Amino acid sequence: MNAFVMKNTLIVVGAGIKFLSHLTTEAKVSIEKADYVLYLVNEPAMKEWIETANPNSESLDFLYDTNLPRNQNYLLISEYVLKALEKTKVLCLVMYGHPTFLAEPSIYSVNLATKNGHNTYVLPGISSEDCMLADLLIDPSSCGCQSYEATDFLIYDREYDTSCHLILWQAGMIGIKTNYQEQDPKNGLEILTEHLLKKYSEQHPVFLYEAAQYPSCKPSIEEVVLADLPQSPVSSLTTLYIPPNKVKEPNEFYVNKLNNINS
Repeated sequence: MNAFVMKNTLIVVGAGIKFLSHLTTEAKVSIEKADYVLYLVNEPAMKEWIETANPNSESLDFLYDTNLPRNQNYLLISEYVLKALEKTKVLCLVMYGHPTFLAEPSIYSVNLATKNGHNTYVLPGISSEDCMLADLLIDPSSCGCQSYEATDFLIYDREYDTSCHLILWQAGMIGIKTNYQEQDPKNGLEILTEHLLKKYSEQHPVFLYEAAQYPSCKPSIEEVVLADLPQSPVSSLTTLYIPPNKVKEPNEFYVNKLNNINS
């Protein structure tokens, strides 16, 4: 007999970006049928829908309102989720967008629940990246795509290829250590621009993007030149997209080897 028996079940779902229209049938059923629902979403109408779909629901916003460093804050949230899971047969955690995309609290929660012997499922949702690829007509396979969190991109001096698409997330929160730290985004953008000018020209176009949150609304897309980036309006939701500035030449050695396969 197996002495290790799975306990309760944690289902983590993504609510998508646009209100209700991005919610998958699988996620919707999970919310409605769960014994208890915890949620972290940034849209008031979505919060109201969750509370209506399952009255046994609780917002985790009160745990987000803290001056703790973000990693500590996420650990605090995951510990709260685990405590709720210990006394709930089926617990559903609802996250904005995709549940593992820029969503450390849900990843921490799944890892902690699994470590404590609980059953876990993660159901995908539409992320801001999915929306951006569609709105800006970006095909990641056309020349490759690099994706970094903006602060991480700088402090770890990430390698990047300017012949590929470059996406930098949370461009308006560079260097911000807590969820509610107030800071002029211009300071971080100046540092980022200085770094990017090592490989791109001052006149290279860049795009400031924010996905639409409602079906009837359009996304916010502003094109500026790189030199003007520090003076451009950004928010905590702004993503920076930088198109390629060159076309890479093919490696003739591998071109020949691949041609020989079919010869």
